[in-house]
Amino acid sequence: MNKPDPIARELLLVGGGHSHVIVLRMLGMNPIPGLQITLVSPSKRTAYSGMLPGMVAGHYKEDEIHIDLVPLCRFAKARFIEARVKSIDPVMQIVETEDRPSLRYDVLSIDIGSTSSLKVKGAEGNVIPVKPINDFLVRWEEFLNRVTAGEISSIGFVGAGAGGVELCLAVHNRLSQLLPSRGQPIVFHLFADGPSLLPGYKGSVKRCFNKVFKDRAIKIHSGFRVEFVEEGAVVSESNDRVKLDAIFWSTGSAAQPWLKTSELSLTEEGFVKVTPTLQSENFPNIFAVGDIAHMSANPRPKAGVFAVRQGVPLARNIRSLLLKKRLKDYKPQRAFLSLISTGHKHAIASRGAFSLGGGVVWRVKDWIDRRFMSRFIEFPTMSGIQPKGLLGEFNDQMQCGGCGSKVSSELLDEVLNDLGNQARDDAAEYVVPSGKILLHSVDHFRSFVEDPYIFAQIAVTHALSDIYAMGGKPVTVLAMVTVPFGKPAVVKSLLRQLLAGAKYQLELDDVELIGGHTTEGSDLSLGFAVNGIVGEEQVLRKSGMLPDQVLILTKALGTGTVFAADMQCKARGTWVDNAIRSMKLRNADALEIFRTNGVTACTDVTGFGLAGHLYEMMTASKCGVCIKLEGLPILEGSLNTLRDMGIKSTLHDGNRLVASRIKESSHEKFELLFDPQTSGGLLGSLPASSAEACVSELRQAGYHDATAIGIVTKEEGFDLY
Repeated sequence: MNKPDPIARELLLVGGGHSHVIVLRMLGMNPIPGLQITLVSPSKRTAYSGMLPGMVAGHYKEDEIHIDLVPLCRFAKARFIEARVKSIDPVMQIVETEDRPSLRYDVLSIDIGSTSSLKVKGAEGNVIPVKPINDFLVRWEEFLNRVTAGEISSIGFVGAGAGGVELCLAVHNRLSQLLPSRGQPIVFHLFADGPSLLPGYKGSVKRCFNKVFKDRAIKIHSGFRVEFVEEGAVVSESNDRVKLDAIFWSTGSAAQPWLKTSELSLTEEGFVKVTPTLQSENFPNIFAVGDIAHMSANPRPKAGVFAVRQGVPLARNIRSLLLKKRLKDYKPQRAFLSLISTGHKHAIASRGAFSLGGGVVWRVKDWIDRRFMSRFIEFPTMSGIQPKGLLGEFNDQMQCGGCGSKVSSELLDEVLNDLGNQARDDAAEYVVPSGKILLHSVDHFRSFVEDPYIFAQIAVTHALSDIYAMGGKPVTVLAMVTVPFGKPAVVKSLLRQLLAGAKYQLELDDVELIGGHTTEGSDLSLGFAVNGIVGEEQVLRKSGMLPDQVLILTKALGTGTVFAADMQCKARGTWVDNAIRSMKLRNADALEIFRTNGVTACTDVTGFGLAGHLYEMMTASKCGVCIKLEGLPILEGSLNTLRDMGIKSTLHDGNRLVASRIKESSHEKFELLFDPQTSGGLLGSLPASSAEACVSELRQAGYHDATAIGIVTKEEGFDLY
């Protein structure tokens, strides 16, 4: 088995733009040993702008125009962190994000796109801006709902460049499909601040599109520079007023405001000035690409085609900078092939004086776009043979085991001081209150999510769950941390992320971190020894099930198969996201709701799977169970991964040994009985008279998947129905 490489340096990619997805794929194909890659993005998906008009027109589904960043990051062995950036400190080499610890870097790349410029008075709140695309898609669905409700009779499109023209025709095509027999047609208006549409294009292209607009009765308002926008209208500098029920905004680009405090060299509009090597003009370890970058030596329009073409040179120059090699200039083409759709499956191609239109052009564009997207759906299996990369920065002799593998006390103290932890003695004291008994539990596992902050939150929730399952209250924990070998700055950053996540989650349950042990090893892992207390008469055991009681499960099943698929780059980001949300859901409130509804037996569903833990309760209680398979709550994607892809967790087959005591079933959810869970829900047995109220209270408290899954029977058998 190959050991993971020690971490020498960190590459931080801010934004999931077109260039960065290419960089991630290239680094996955040809990794740099010793490099930790992290992608920070506010969304797990990134839209490909070249296919947006086709989706609006109705030719593509929304999923087809999105690149899923989660499996892409898995392929690149990169951490994915879902967060919004709020500032960059290029001197300290730190990126601040919302609601989580800061991130350090050795090399930084920025590919965050741009937003629509809404400087025109009244535009904010009264228009539908095209950028950022993820926000536009939400507004687009709201717009379609208004159309079907009959609230739209006139639509305006501000901006007559290629983007505005293509969007206008795409919307026209979509509404023609949506309302084919509408008596009163919707009136379309396109507003151009210049003398014609498509400035910068040859006359032949303009004539083609003028004819298209005329044929579709779309009115072009030439020389209409919007002075201000009001609810239901746009007004020009010459005081011409056009009433509109919806206004799409496709003109002007703006930079994210947080860049203004970054100390990076910026244009007056706030875009990052870059050299021909795509490096910041004043911080050479920072790159910027796509719409957010301004190529000072070769200025180009804000267009997705340039972001795509910058991907390969960006990846090469990042590699060269890390490996201390000469960087190469990127020289963008002055003339490029432009493919503009006319709404239906027809497009016009132009480059310089050349232009060509027709259905075949659209099919070529469709082929190009789908070919580009296919690179981020299926990933090749890579060879284990790698160059030395950054590993030459380490001594040949790695640290030994024992005390030699401990993280230095100075480094650990720095992290704990940053997090506000008080100094500790060699051992911790805890006085057990009178009438209480002490509960002990321990859990420890390797990281299976790439974000250490999130991993720590899950590990805490999982560890505390054993105490809640016995009716107790966790009070203190000892942490056992193993961080991968790396340079001190890298290890400190990782520890800070990990312990901040643990501290945040522990504080939610009012549990104190009283100490622990930190070492370096081959993999990131985290565990907790948990101490809890419970009243002598309040202990919940597995042996308390009674016949005719109802079994209630508080969380959905499927974490094992979803994360096994994630390891193979085959799980969608939304599946992983839902699983993480479930695993972070604390069991404290569920226990209290169980108690108020008369629970007599309880356990938490973890590594043995639902069937294994049910069998433990059956054996201890000398009762049987009858489980309704159809009613089992399951995570989104778990059937796709387990049934359709055949992907099982490594513990699945071992858990299935209990199946010899269960009547086999062909039901699609049957195999999920054996799926091992991480930070699973509580499984409680309580009187039938309170089951309905209990489920209702659980769902109101945030346990949306809480379900009555079956009943306890007098006969000792595991039945299904």
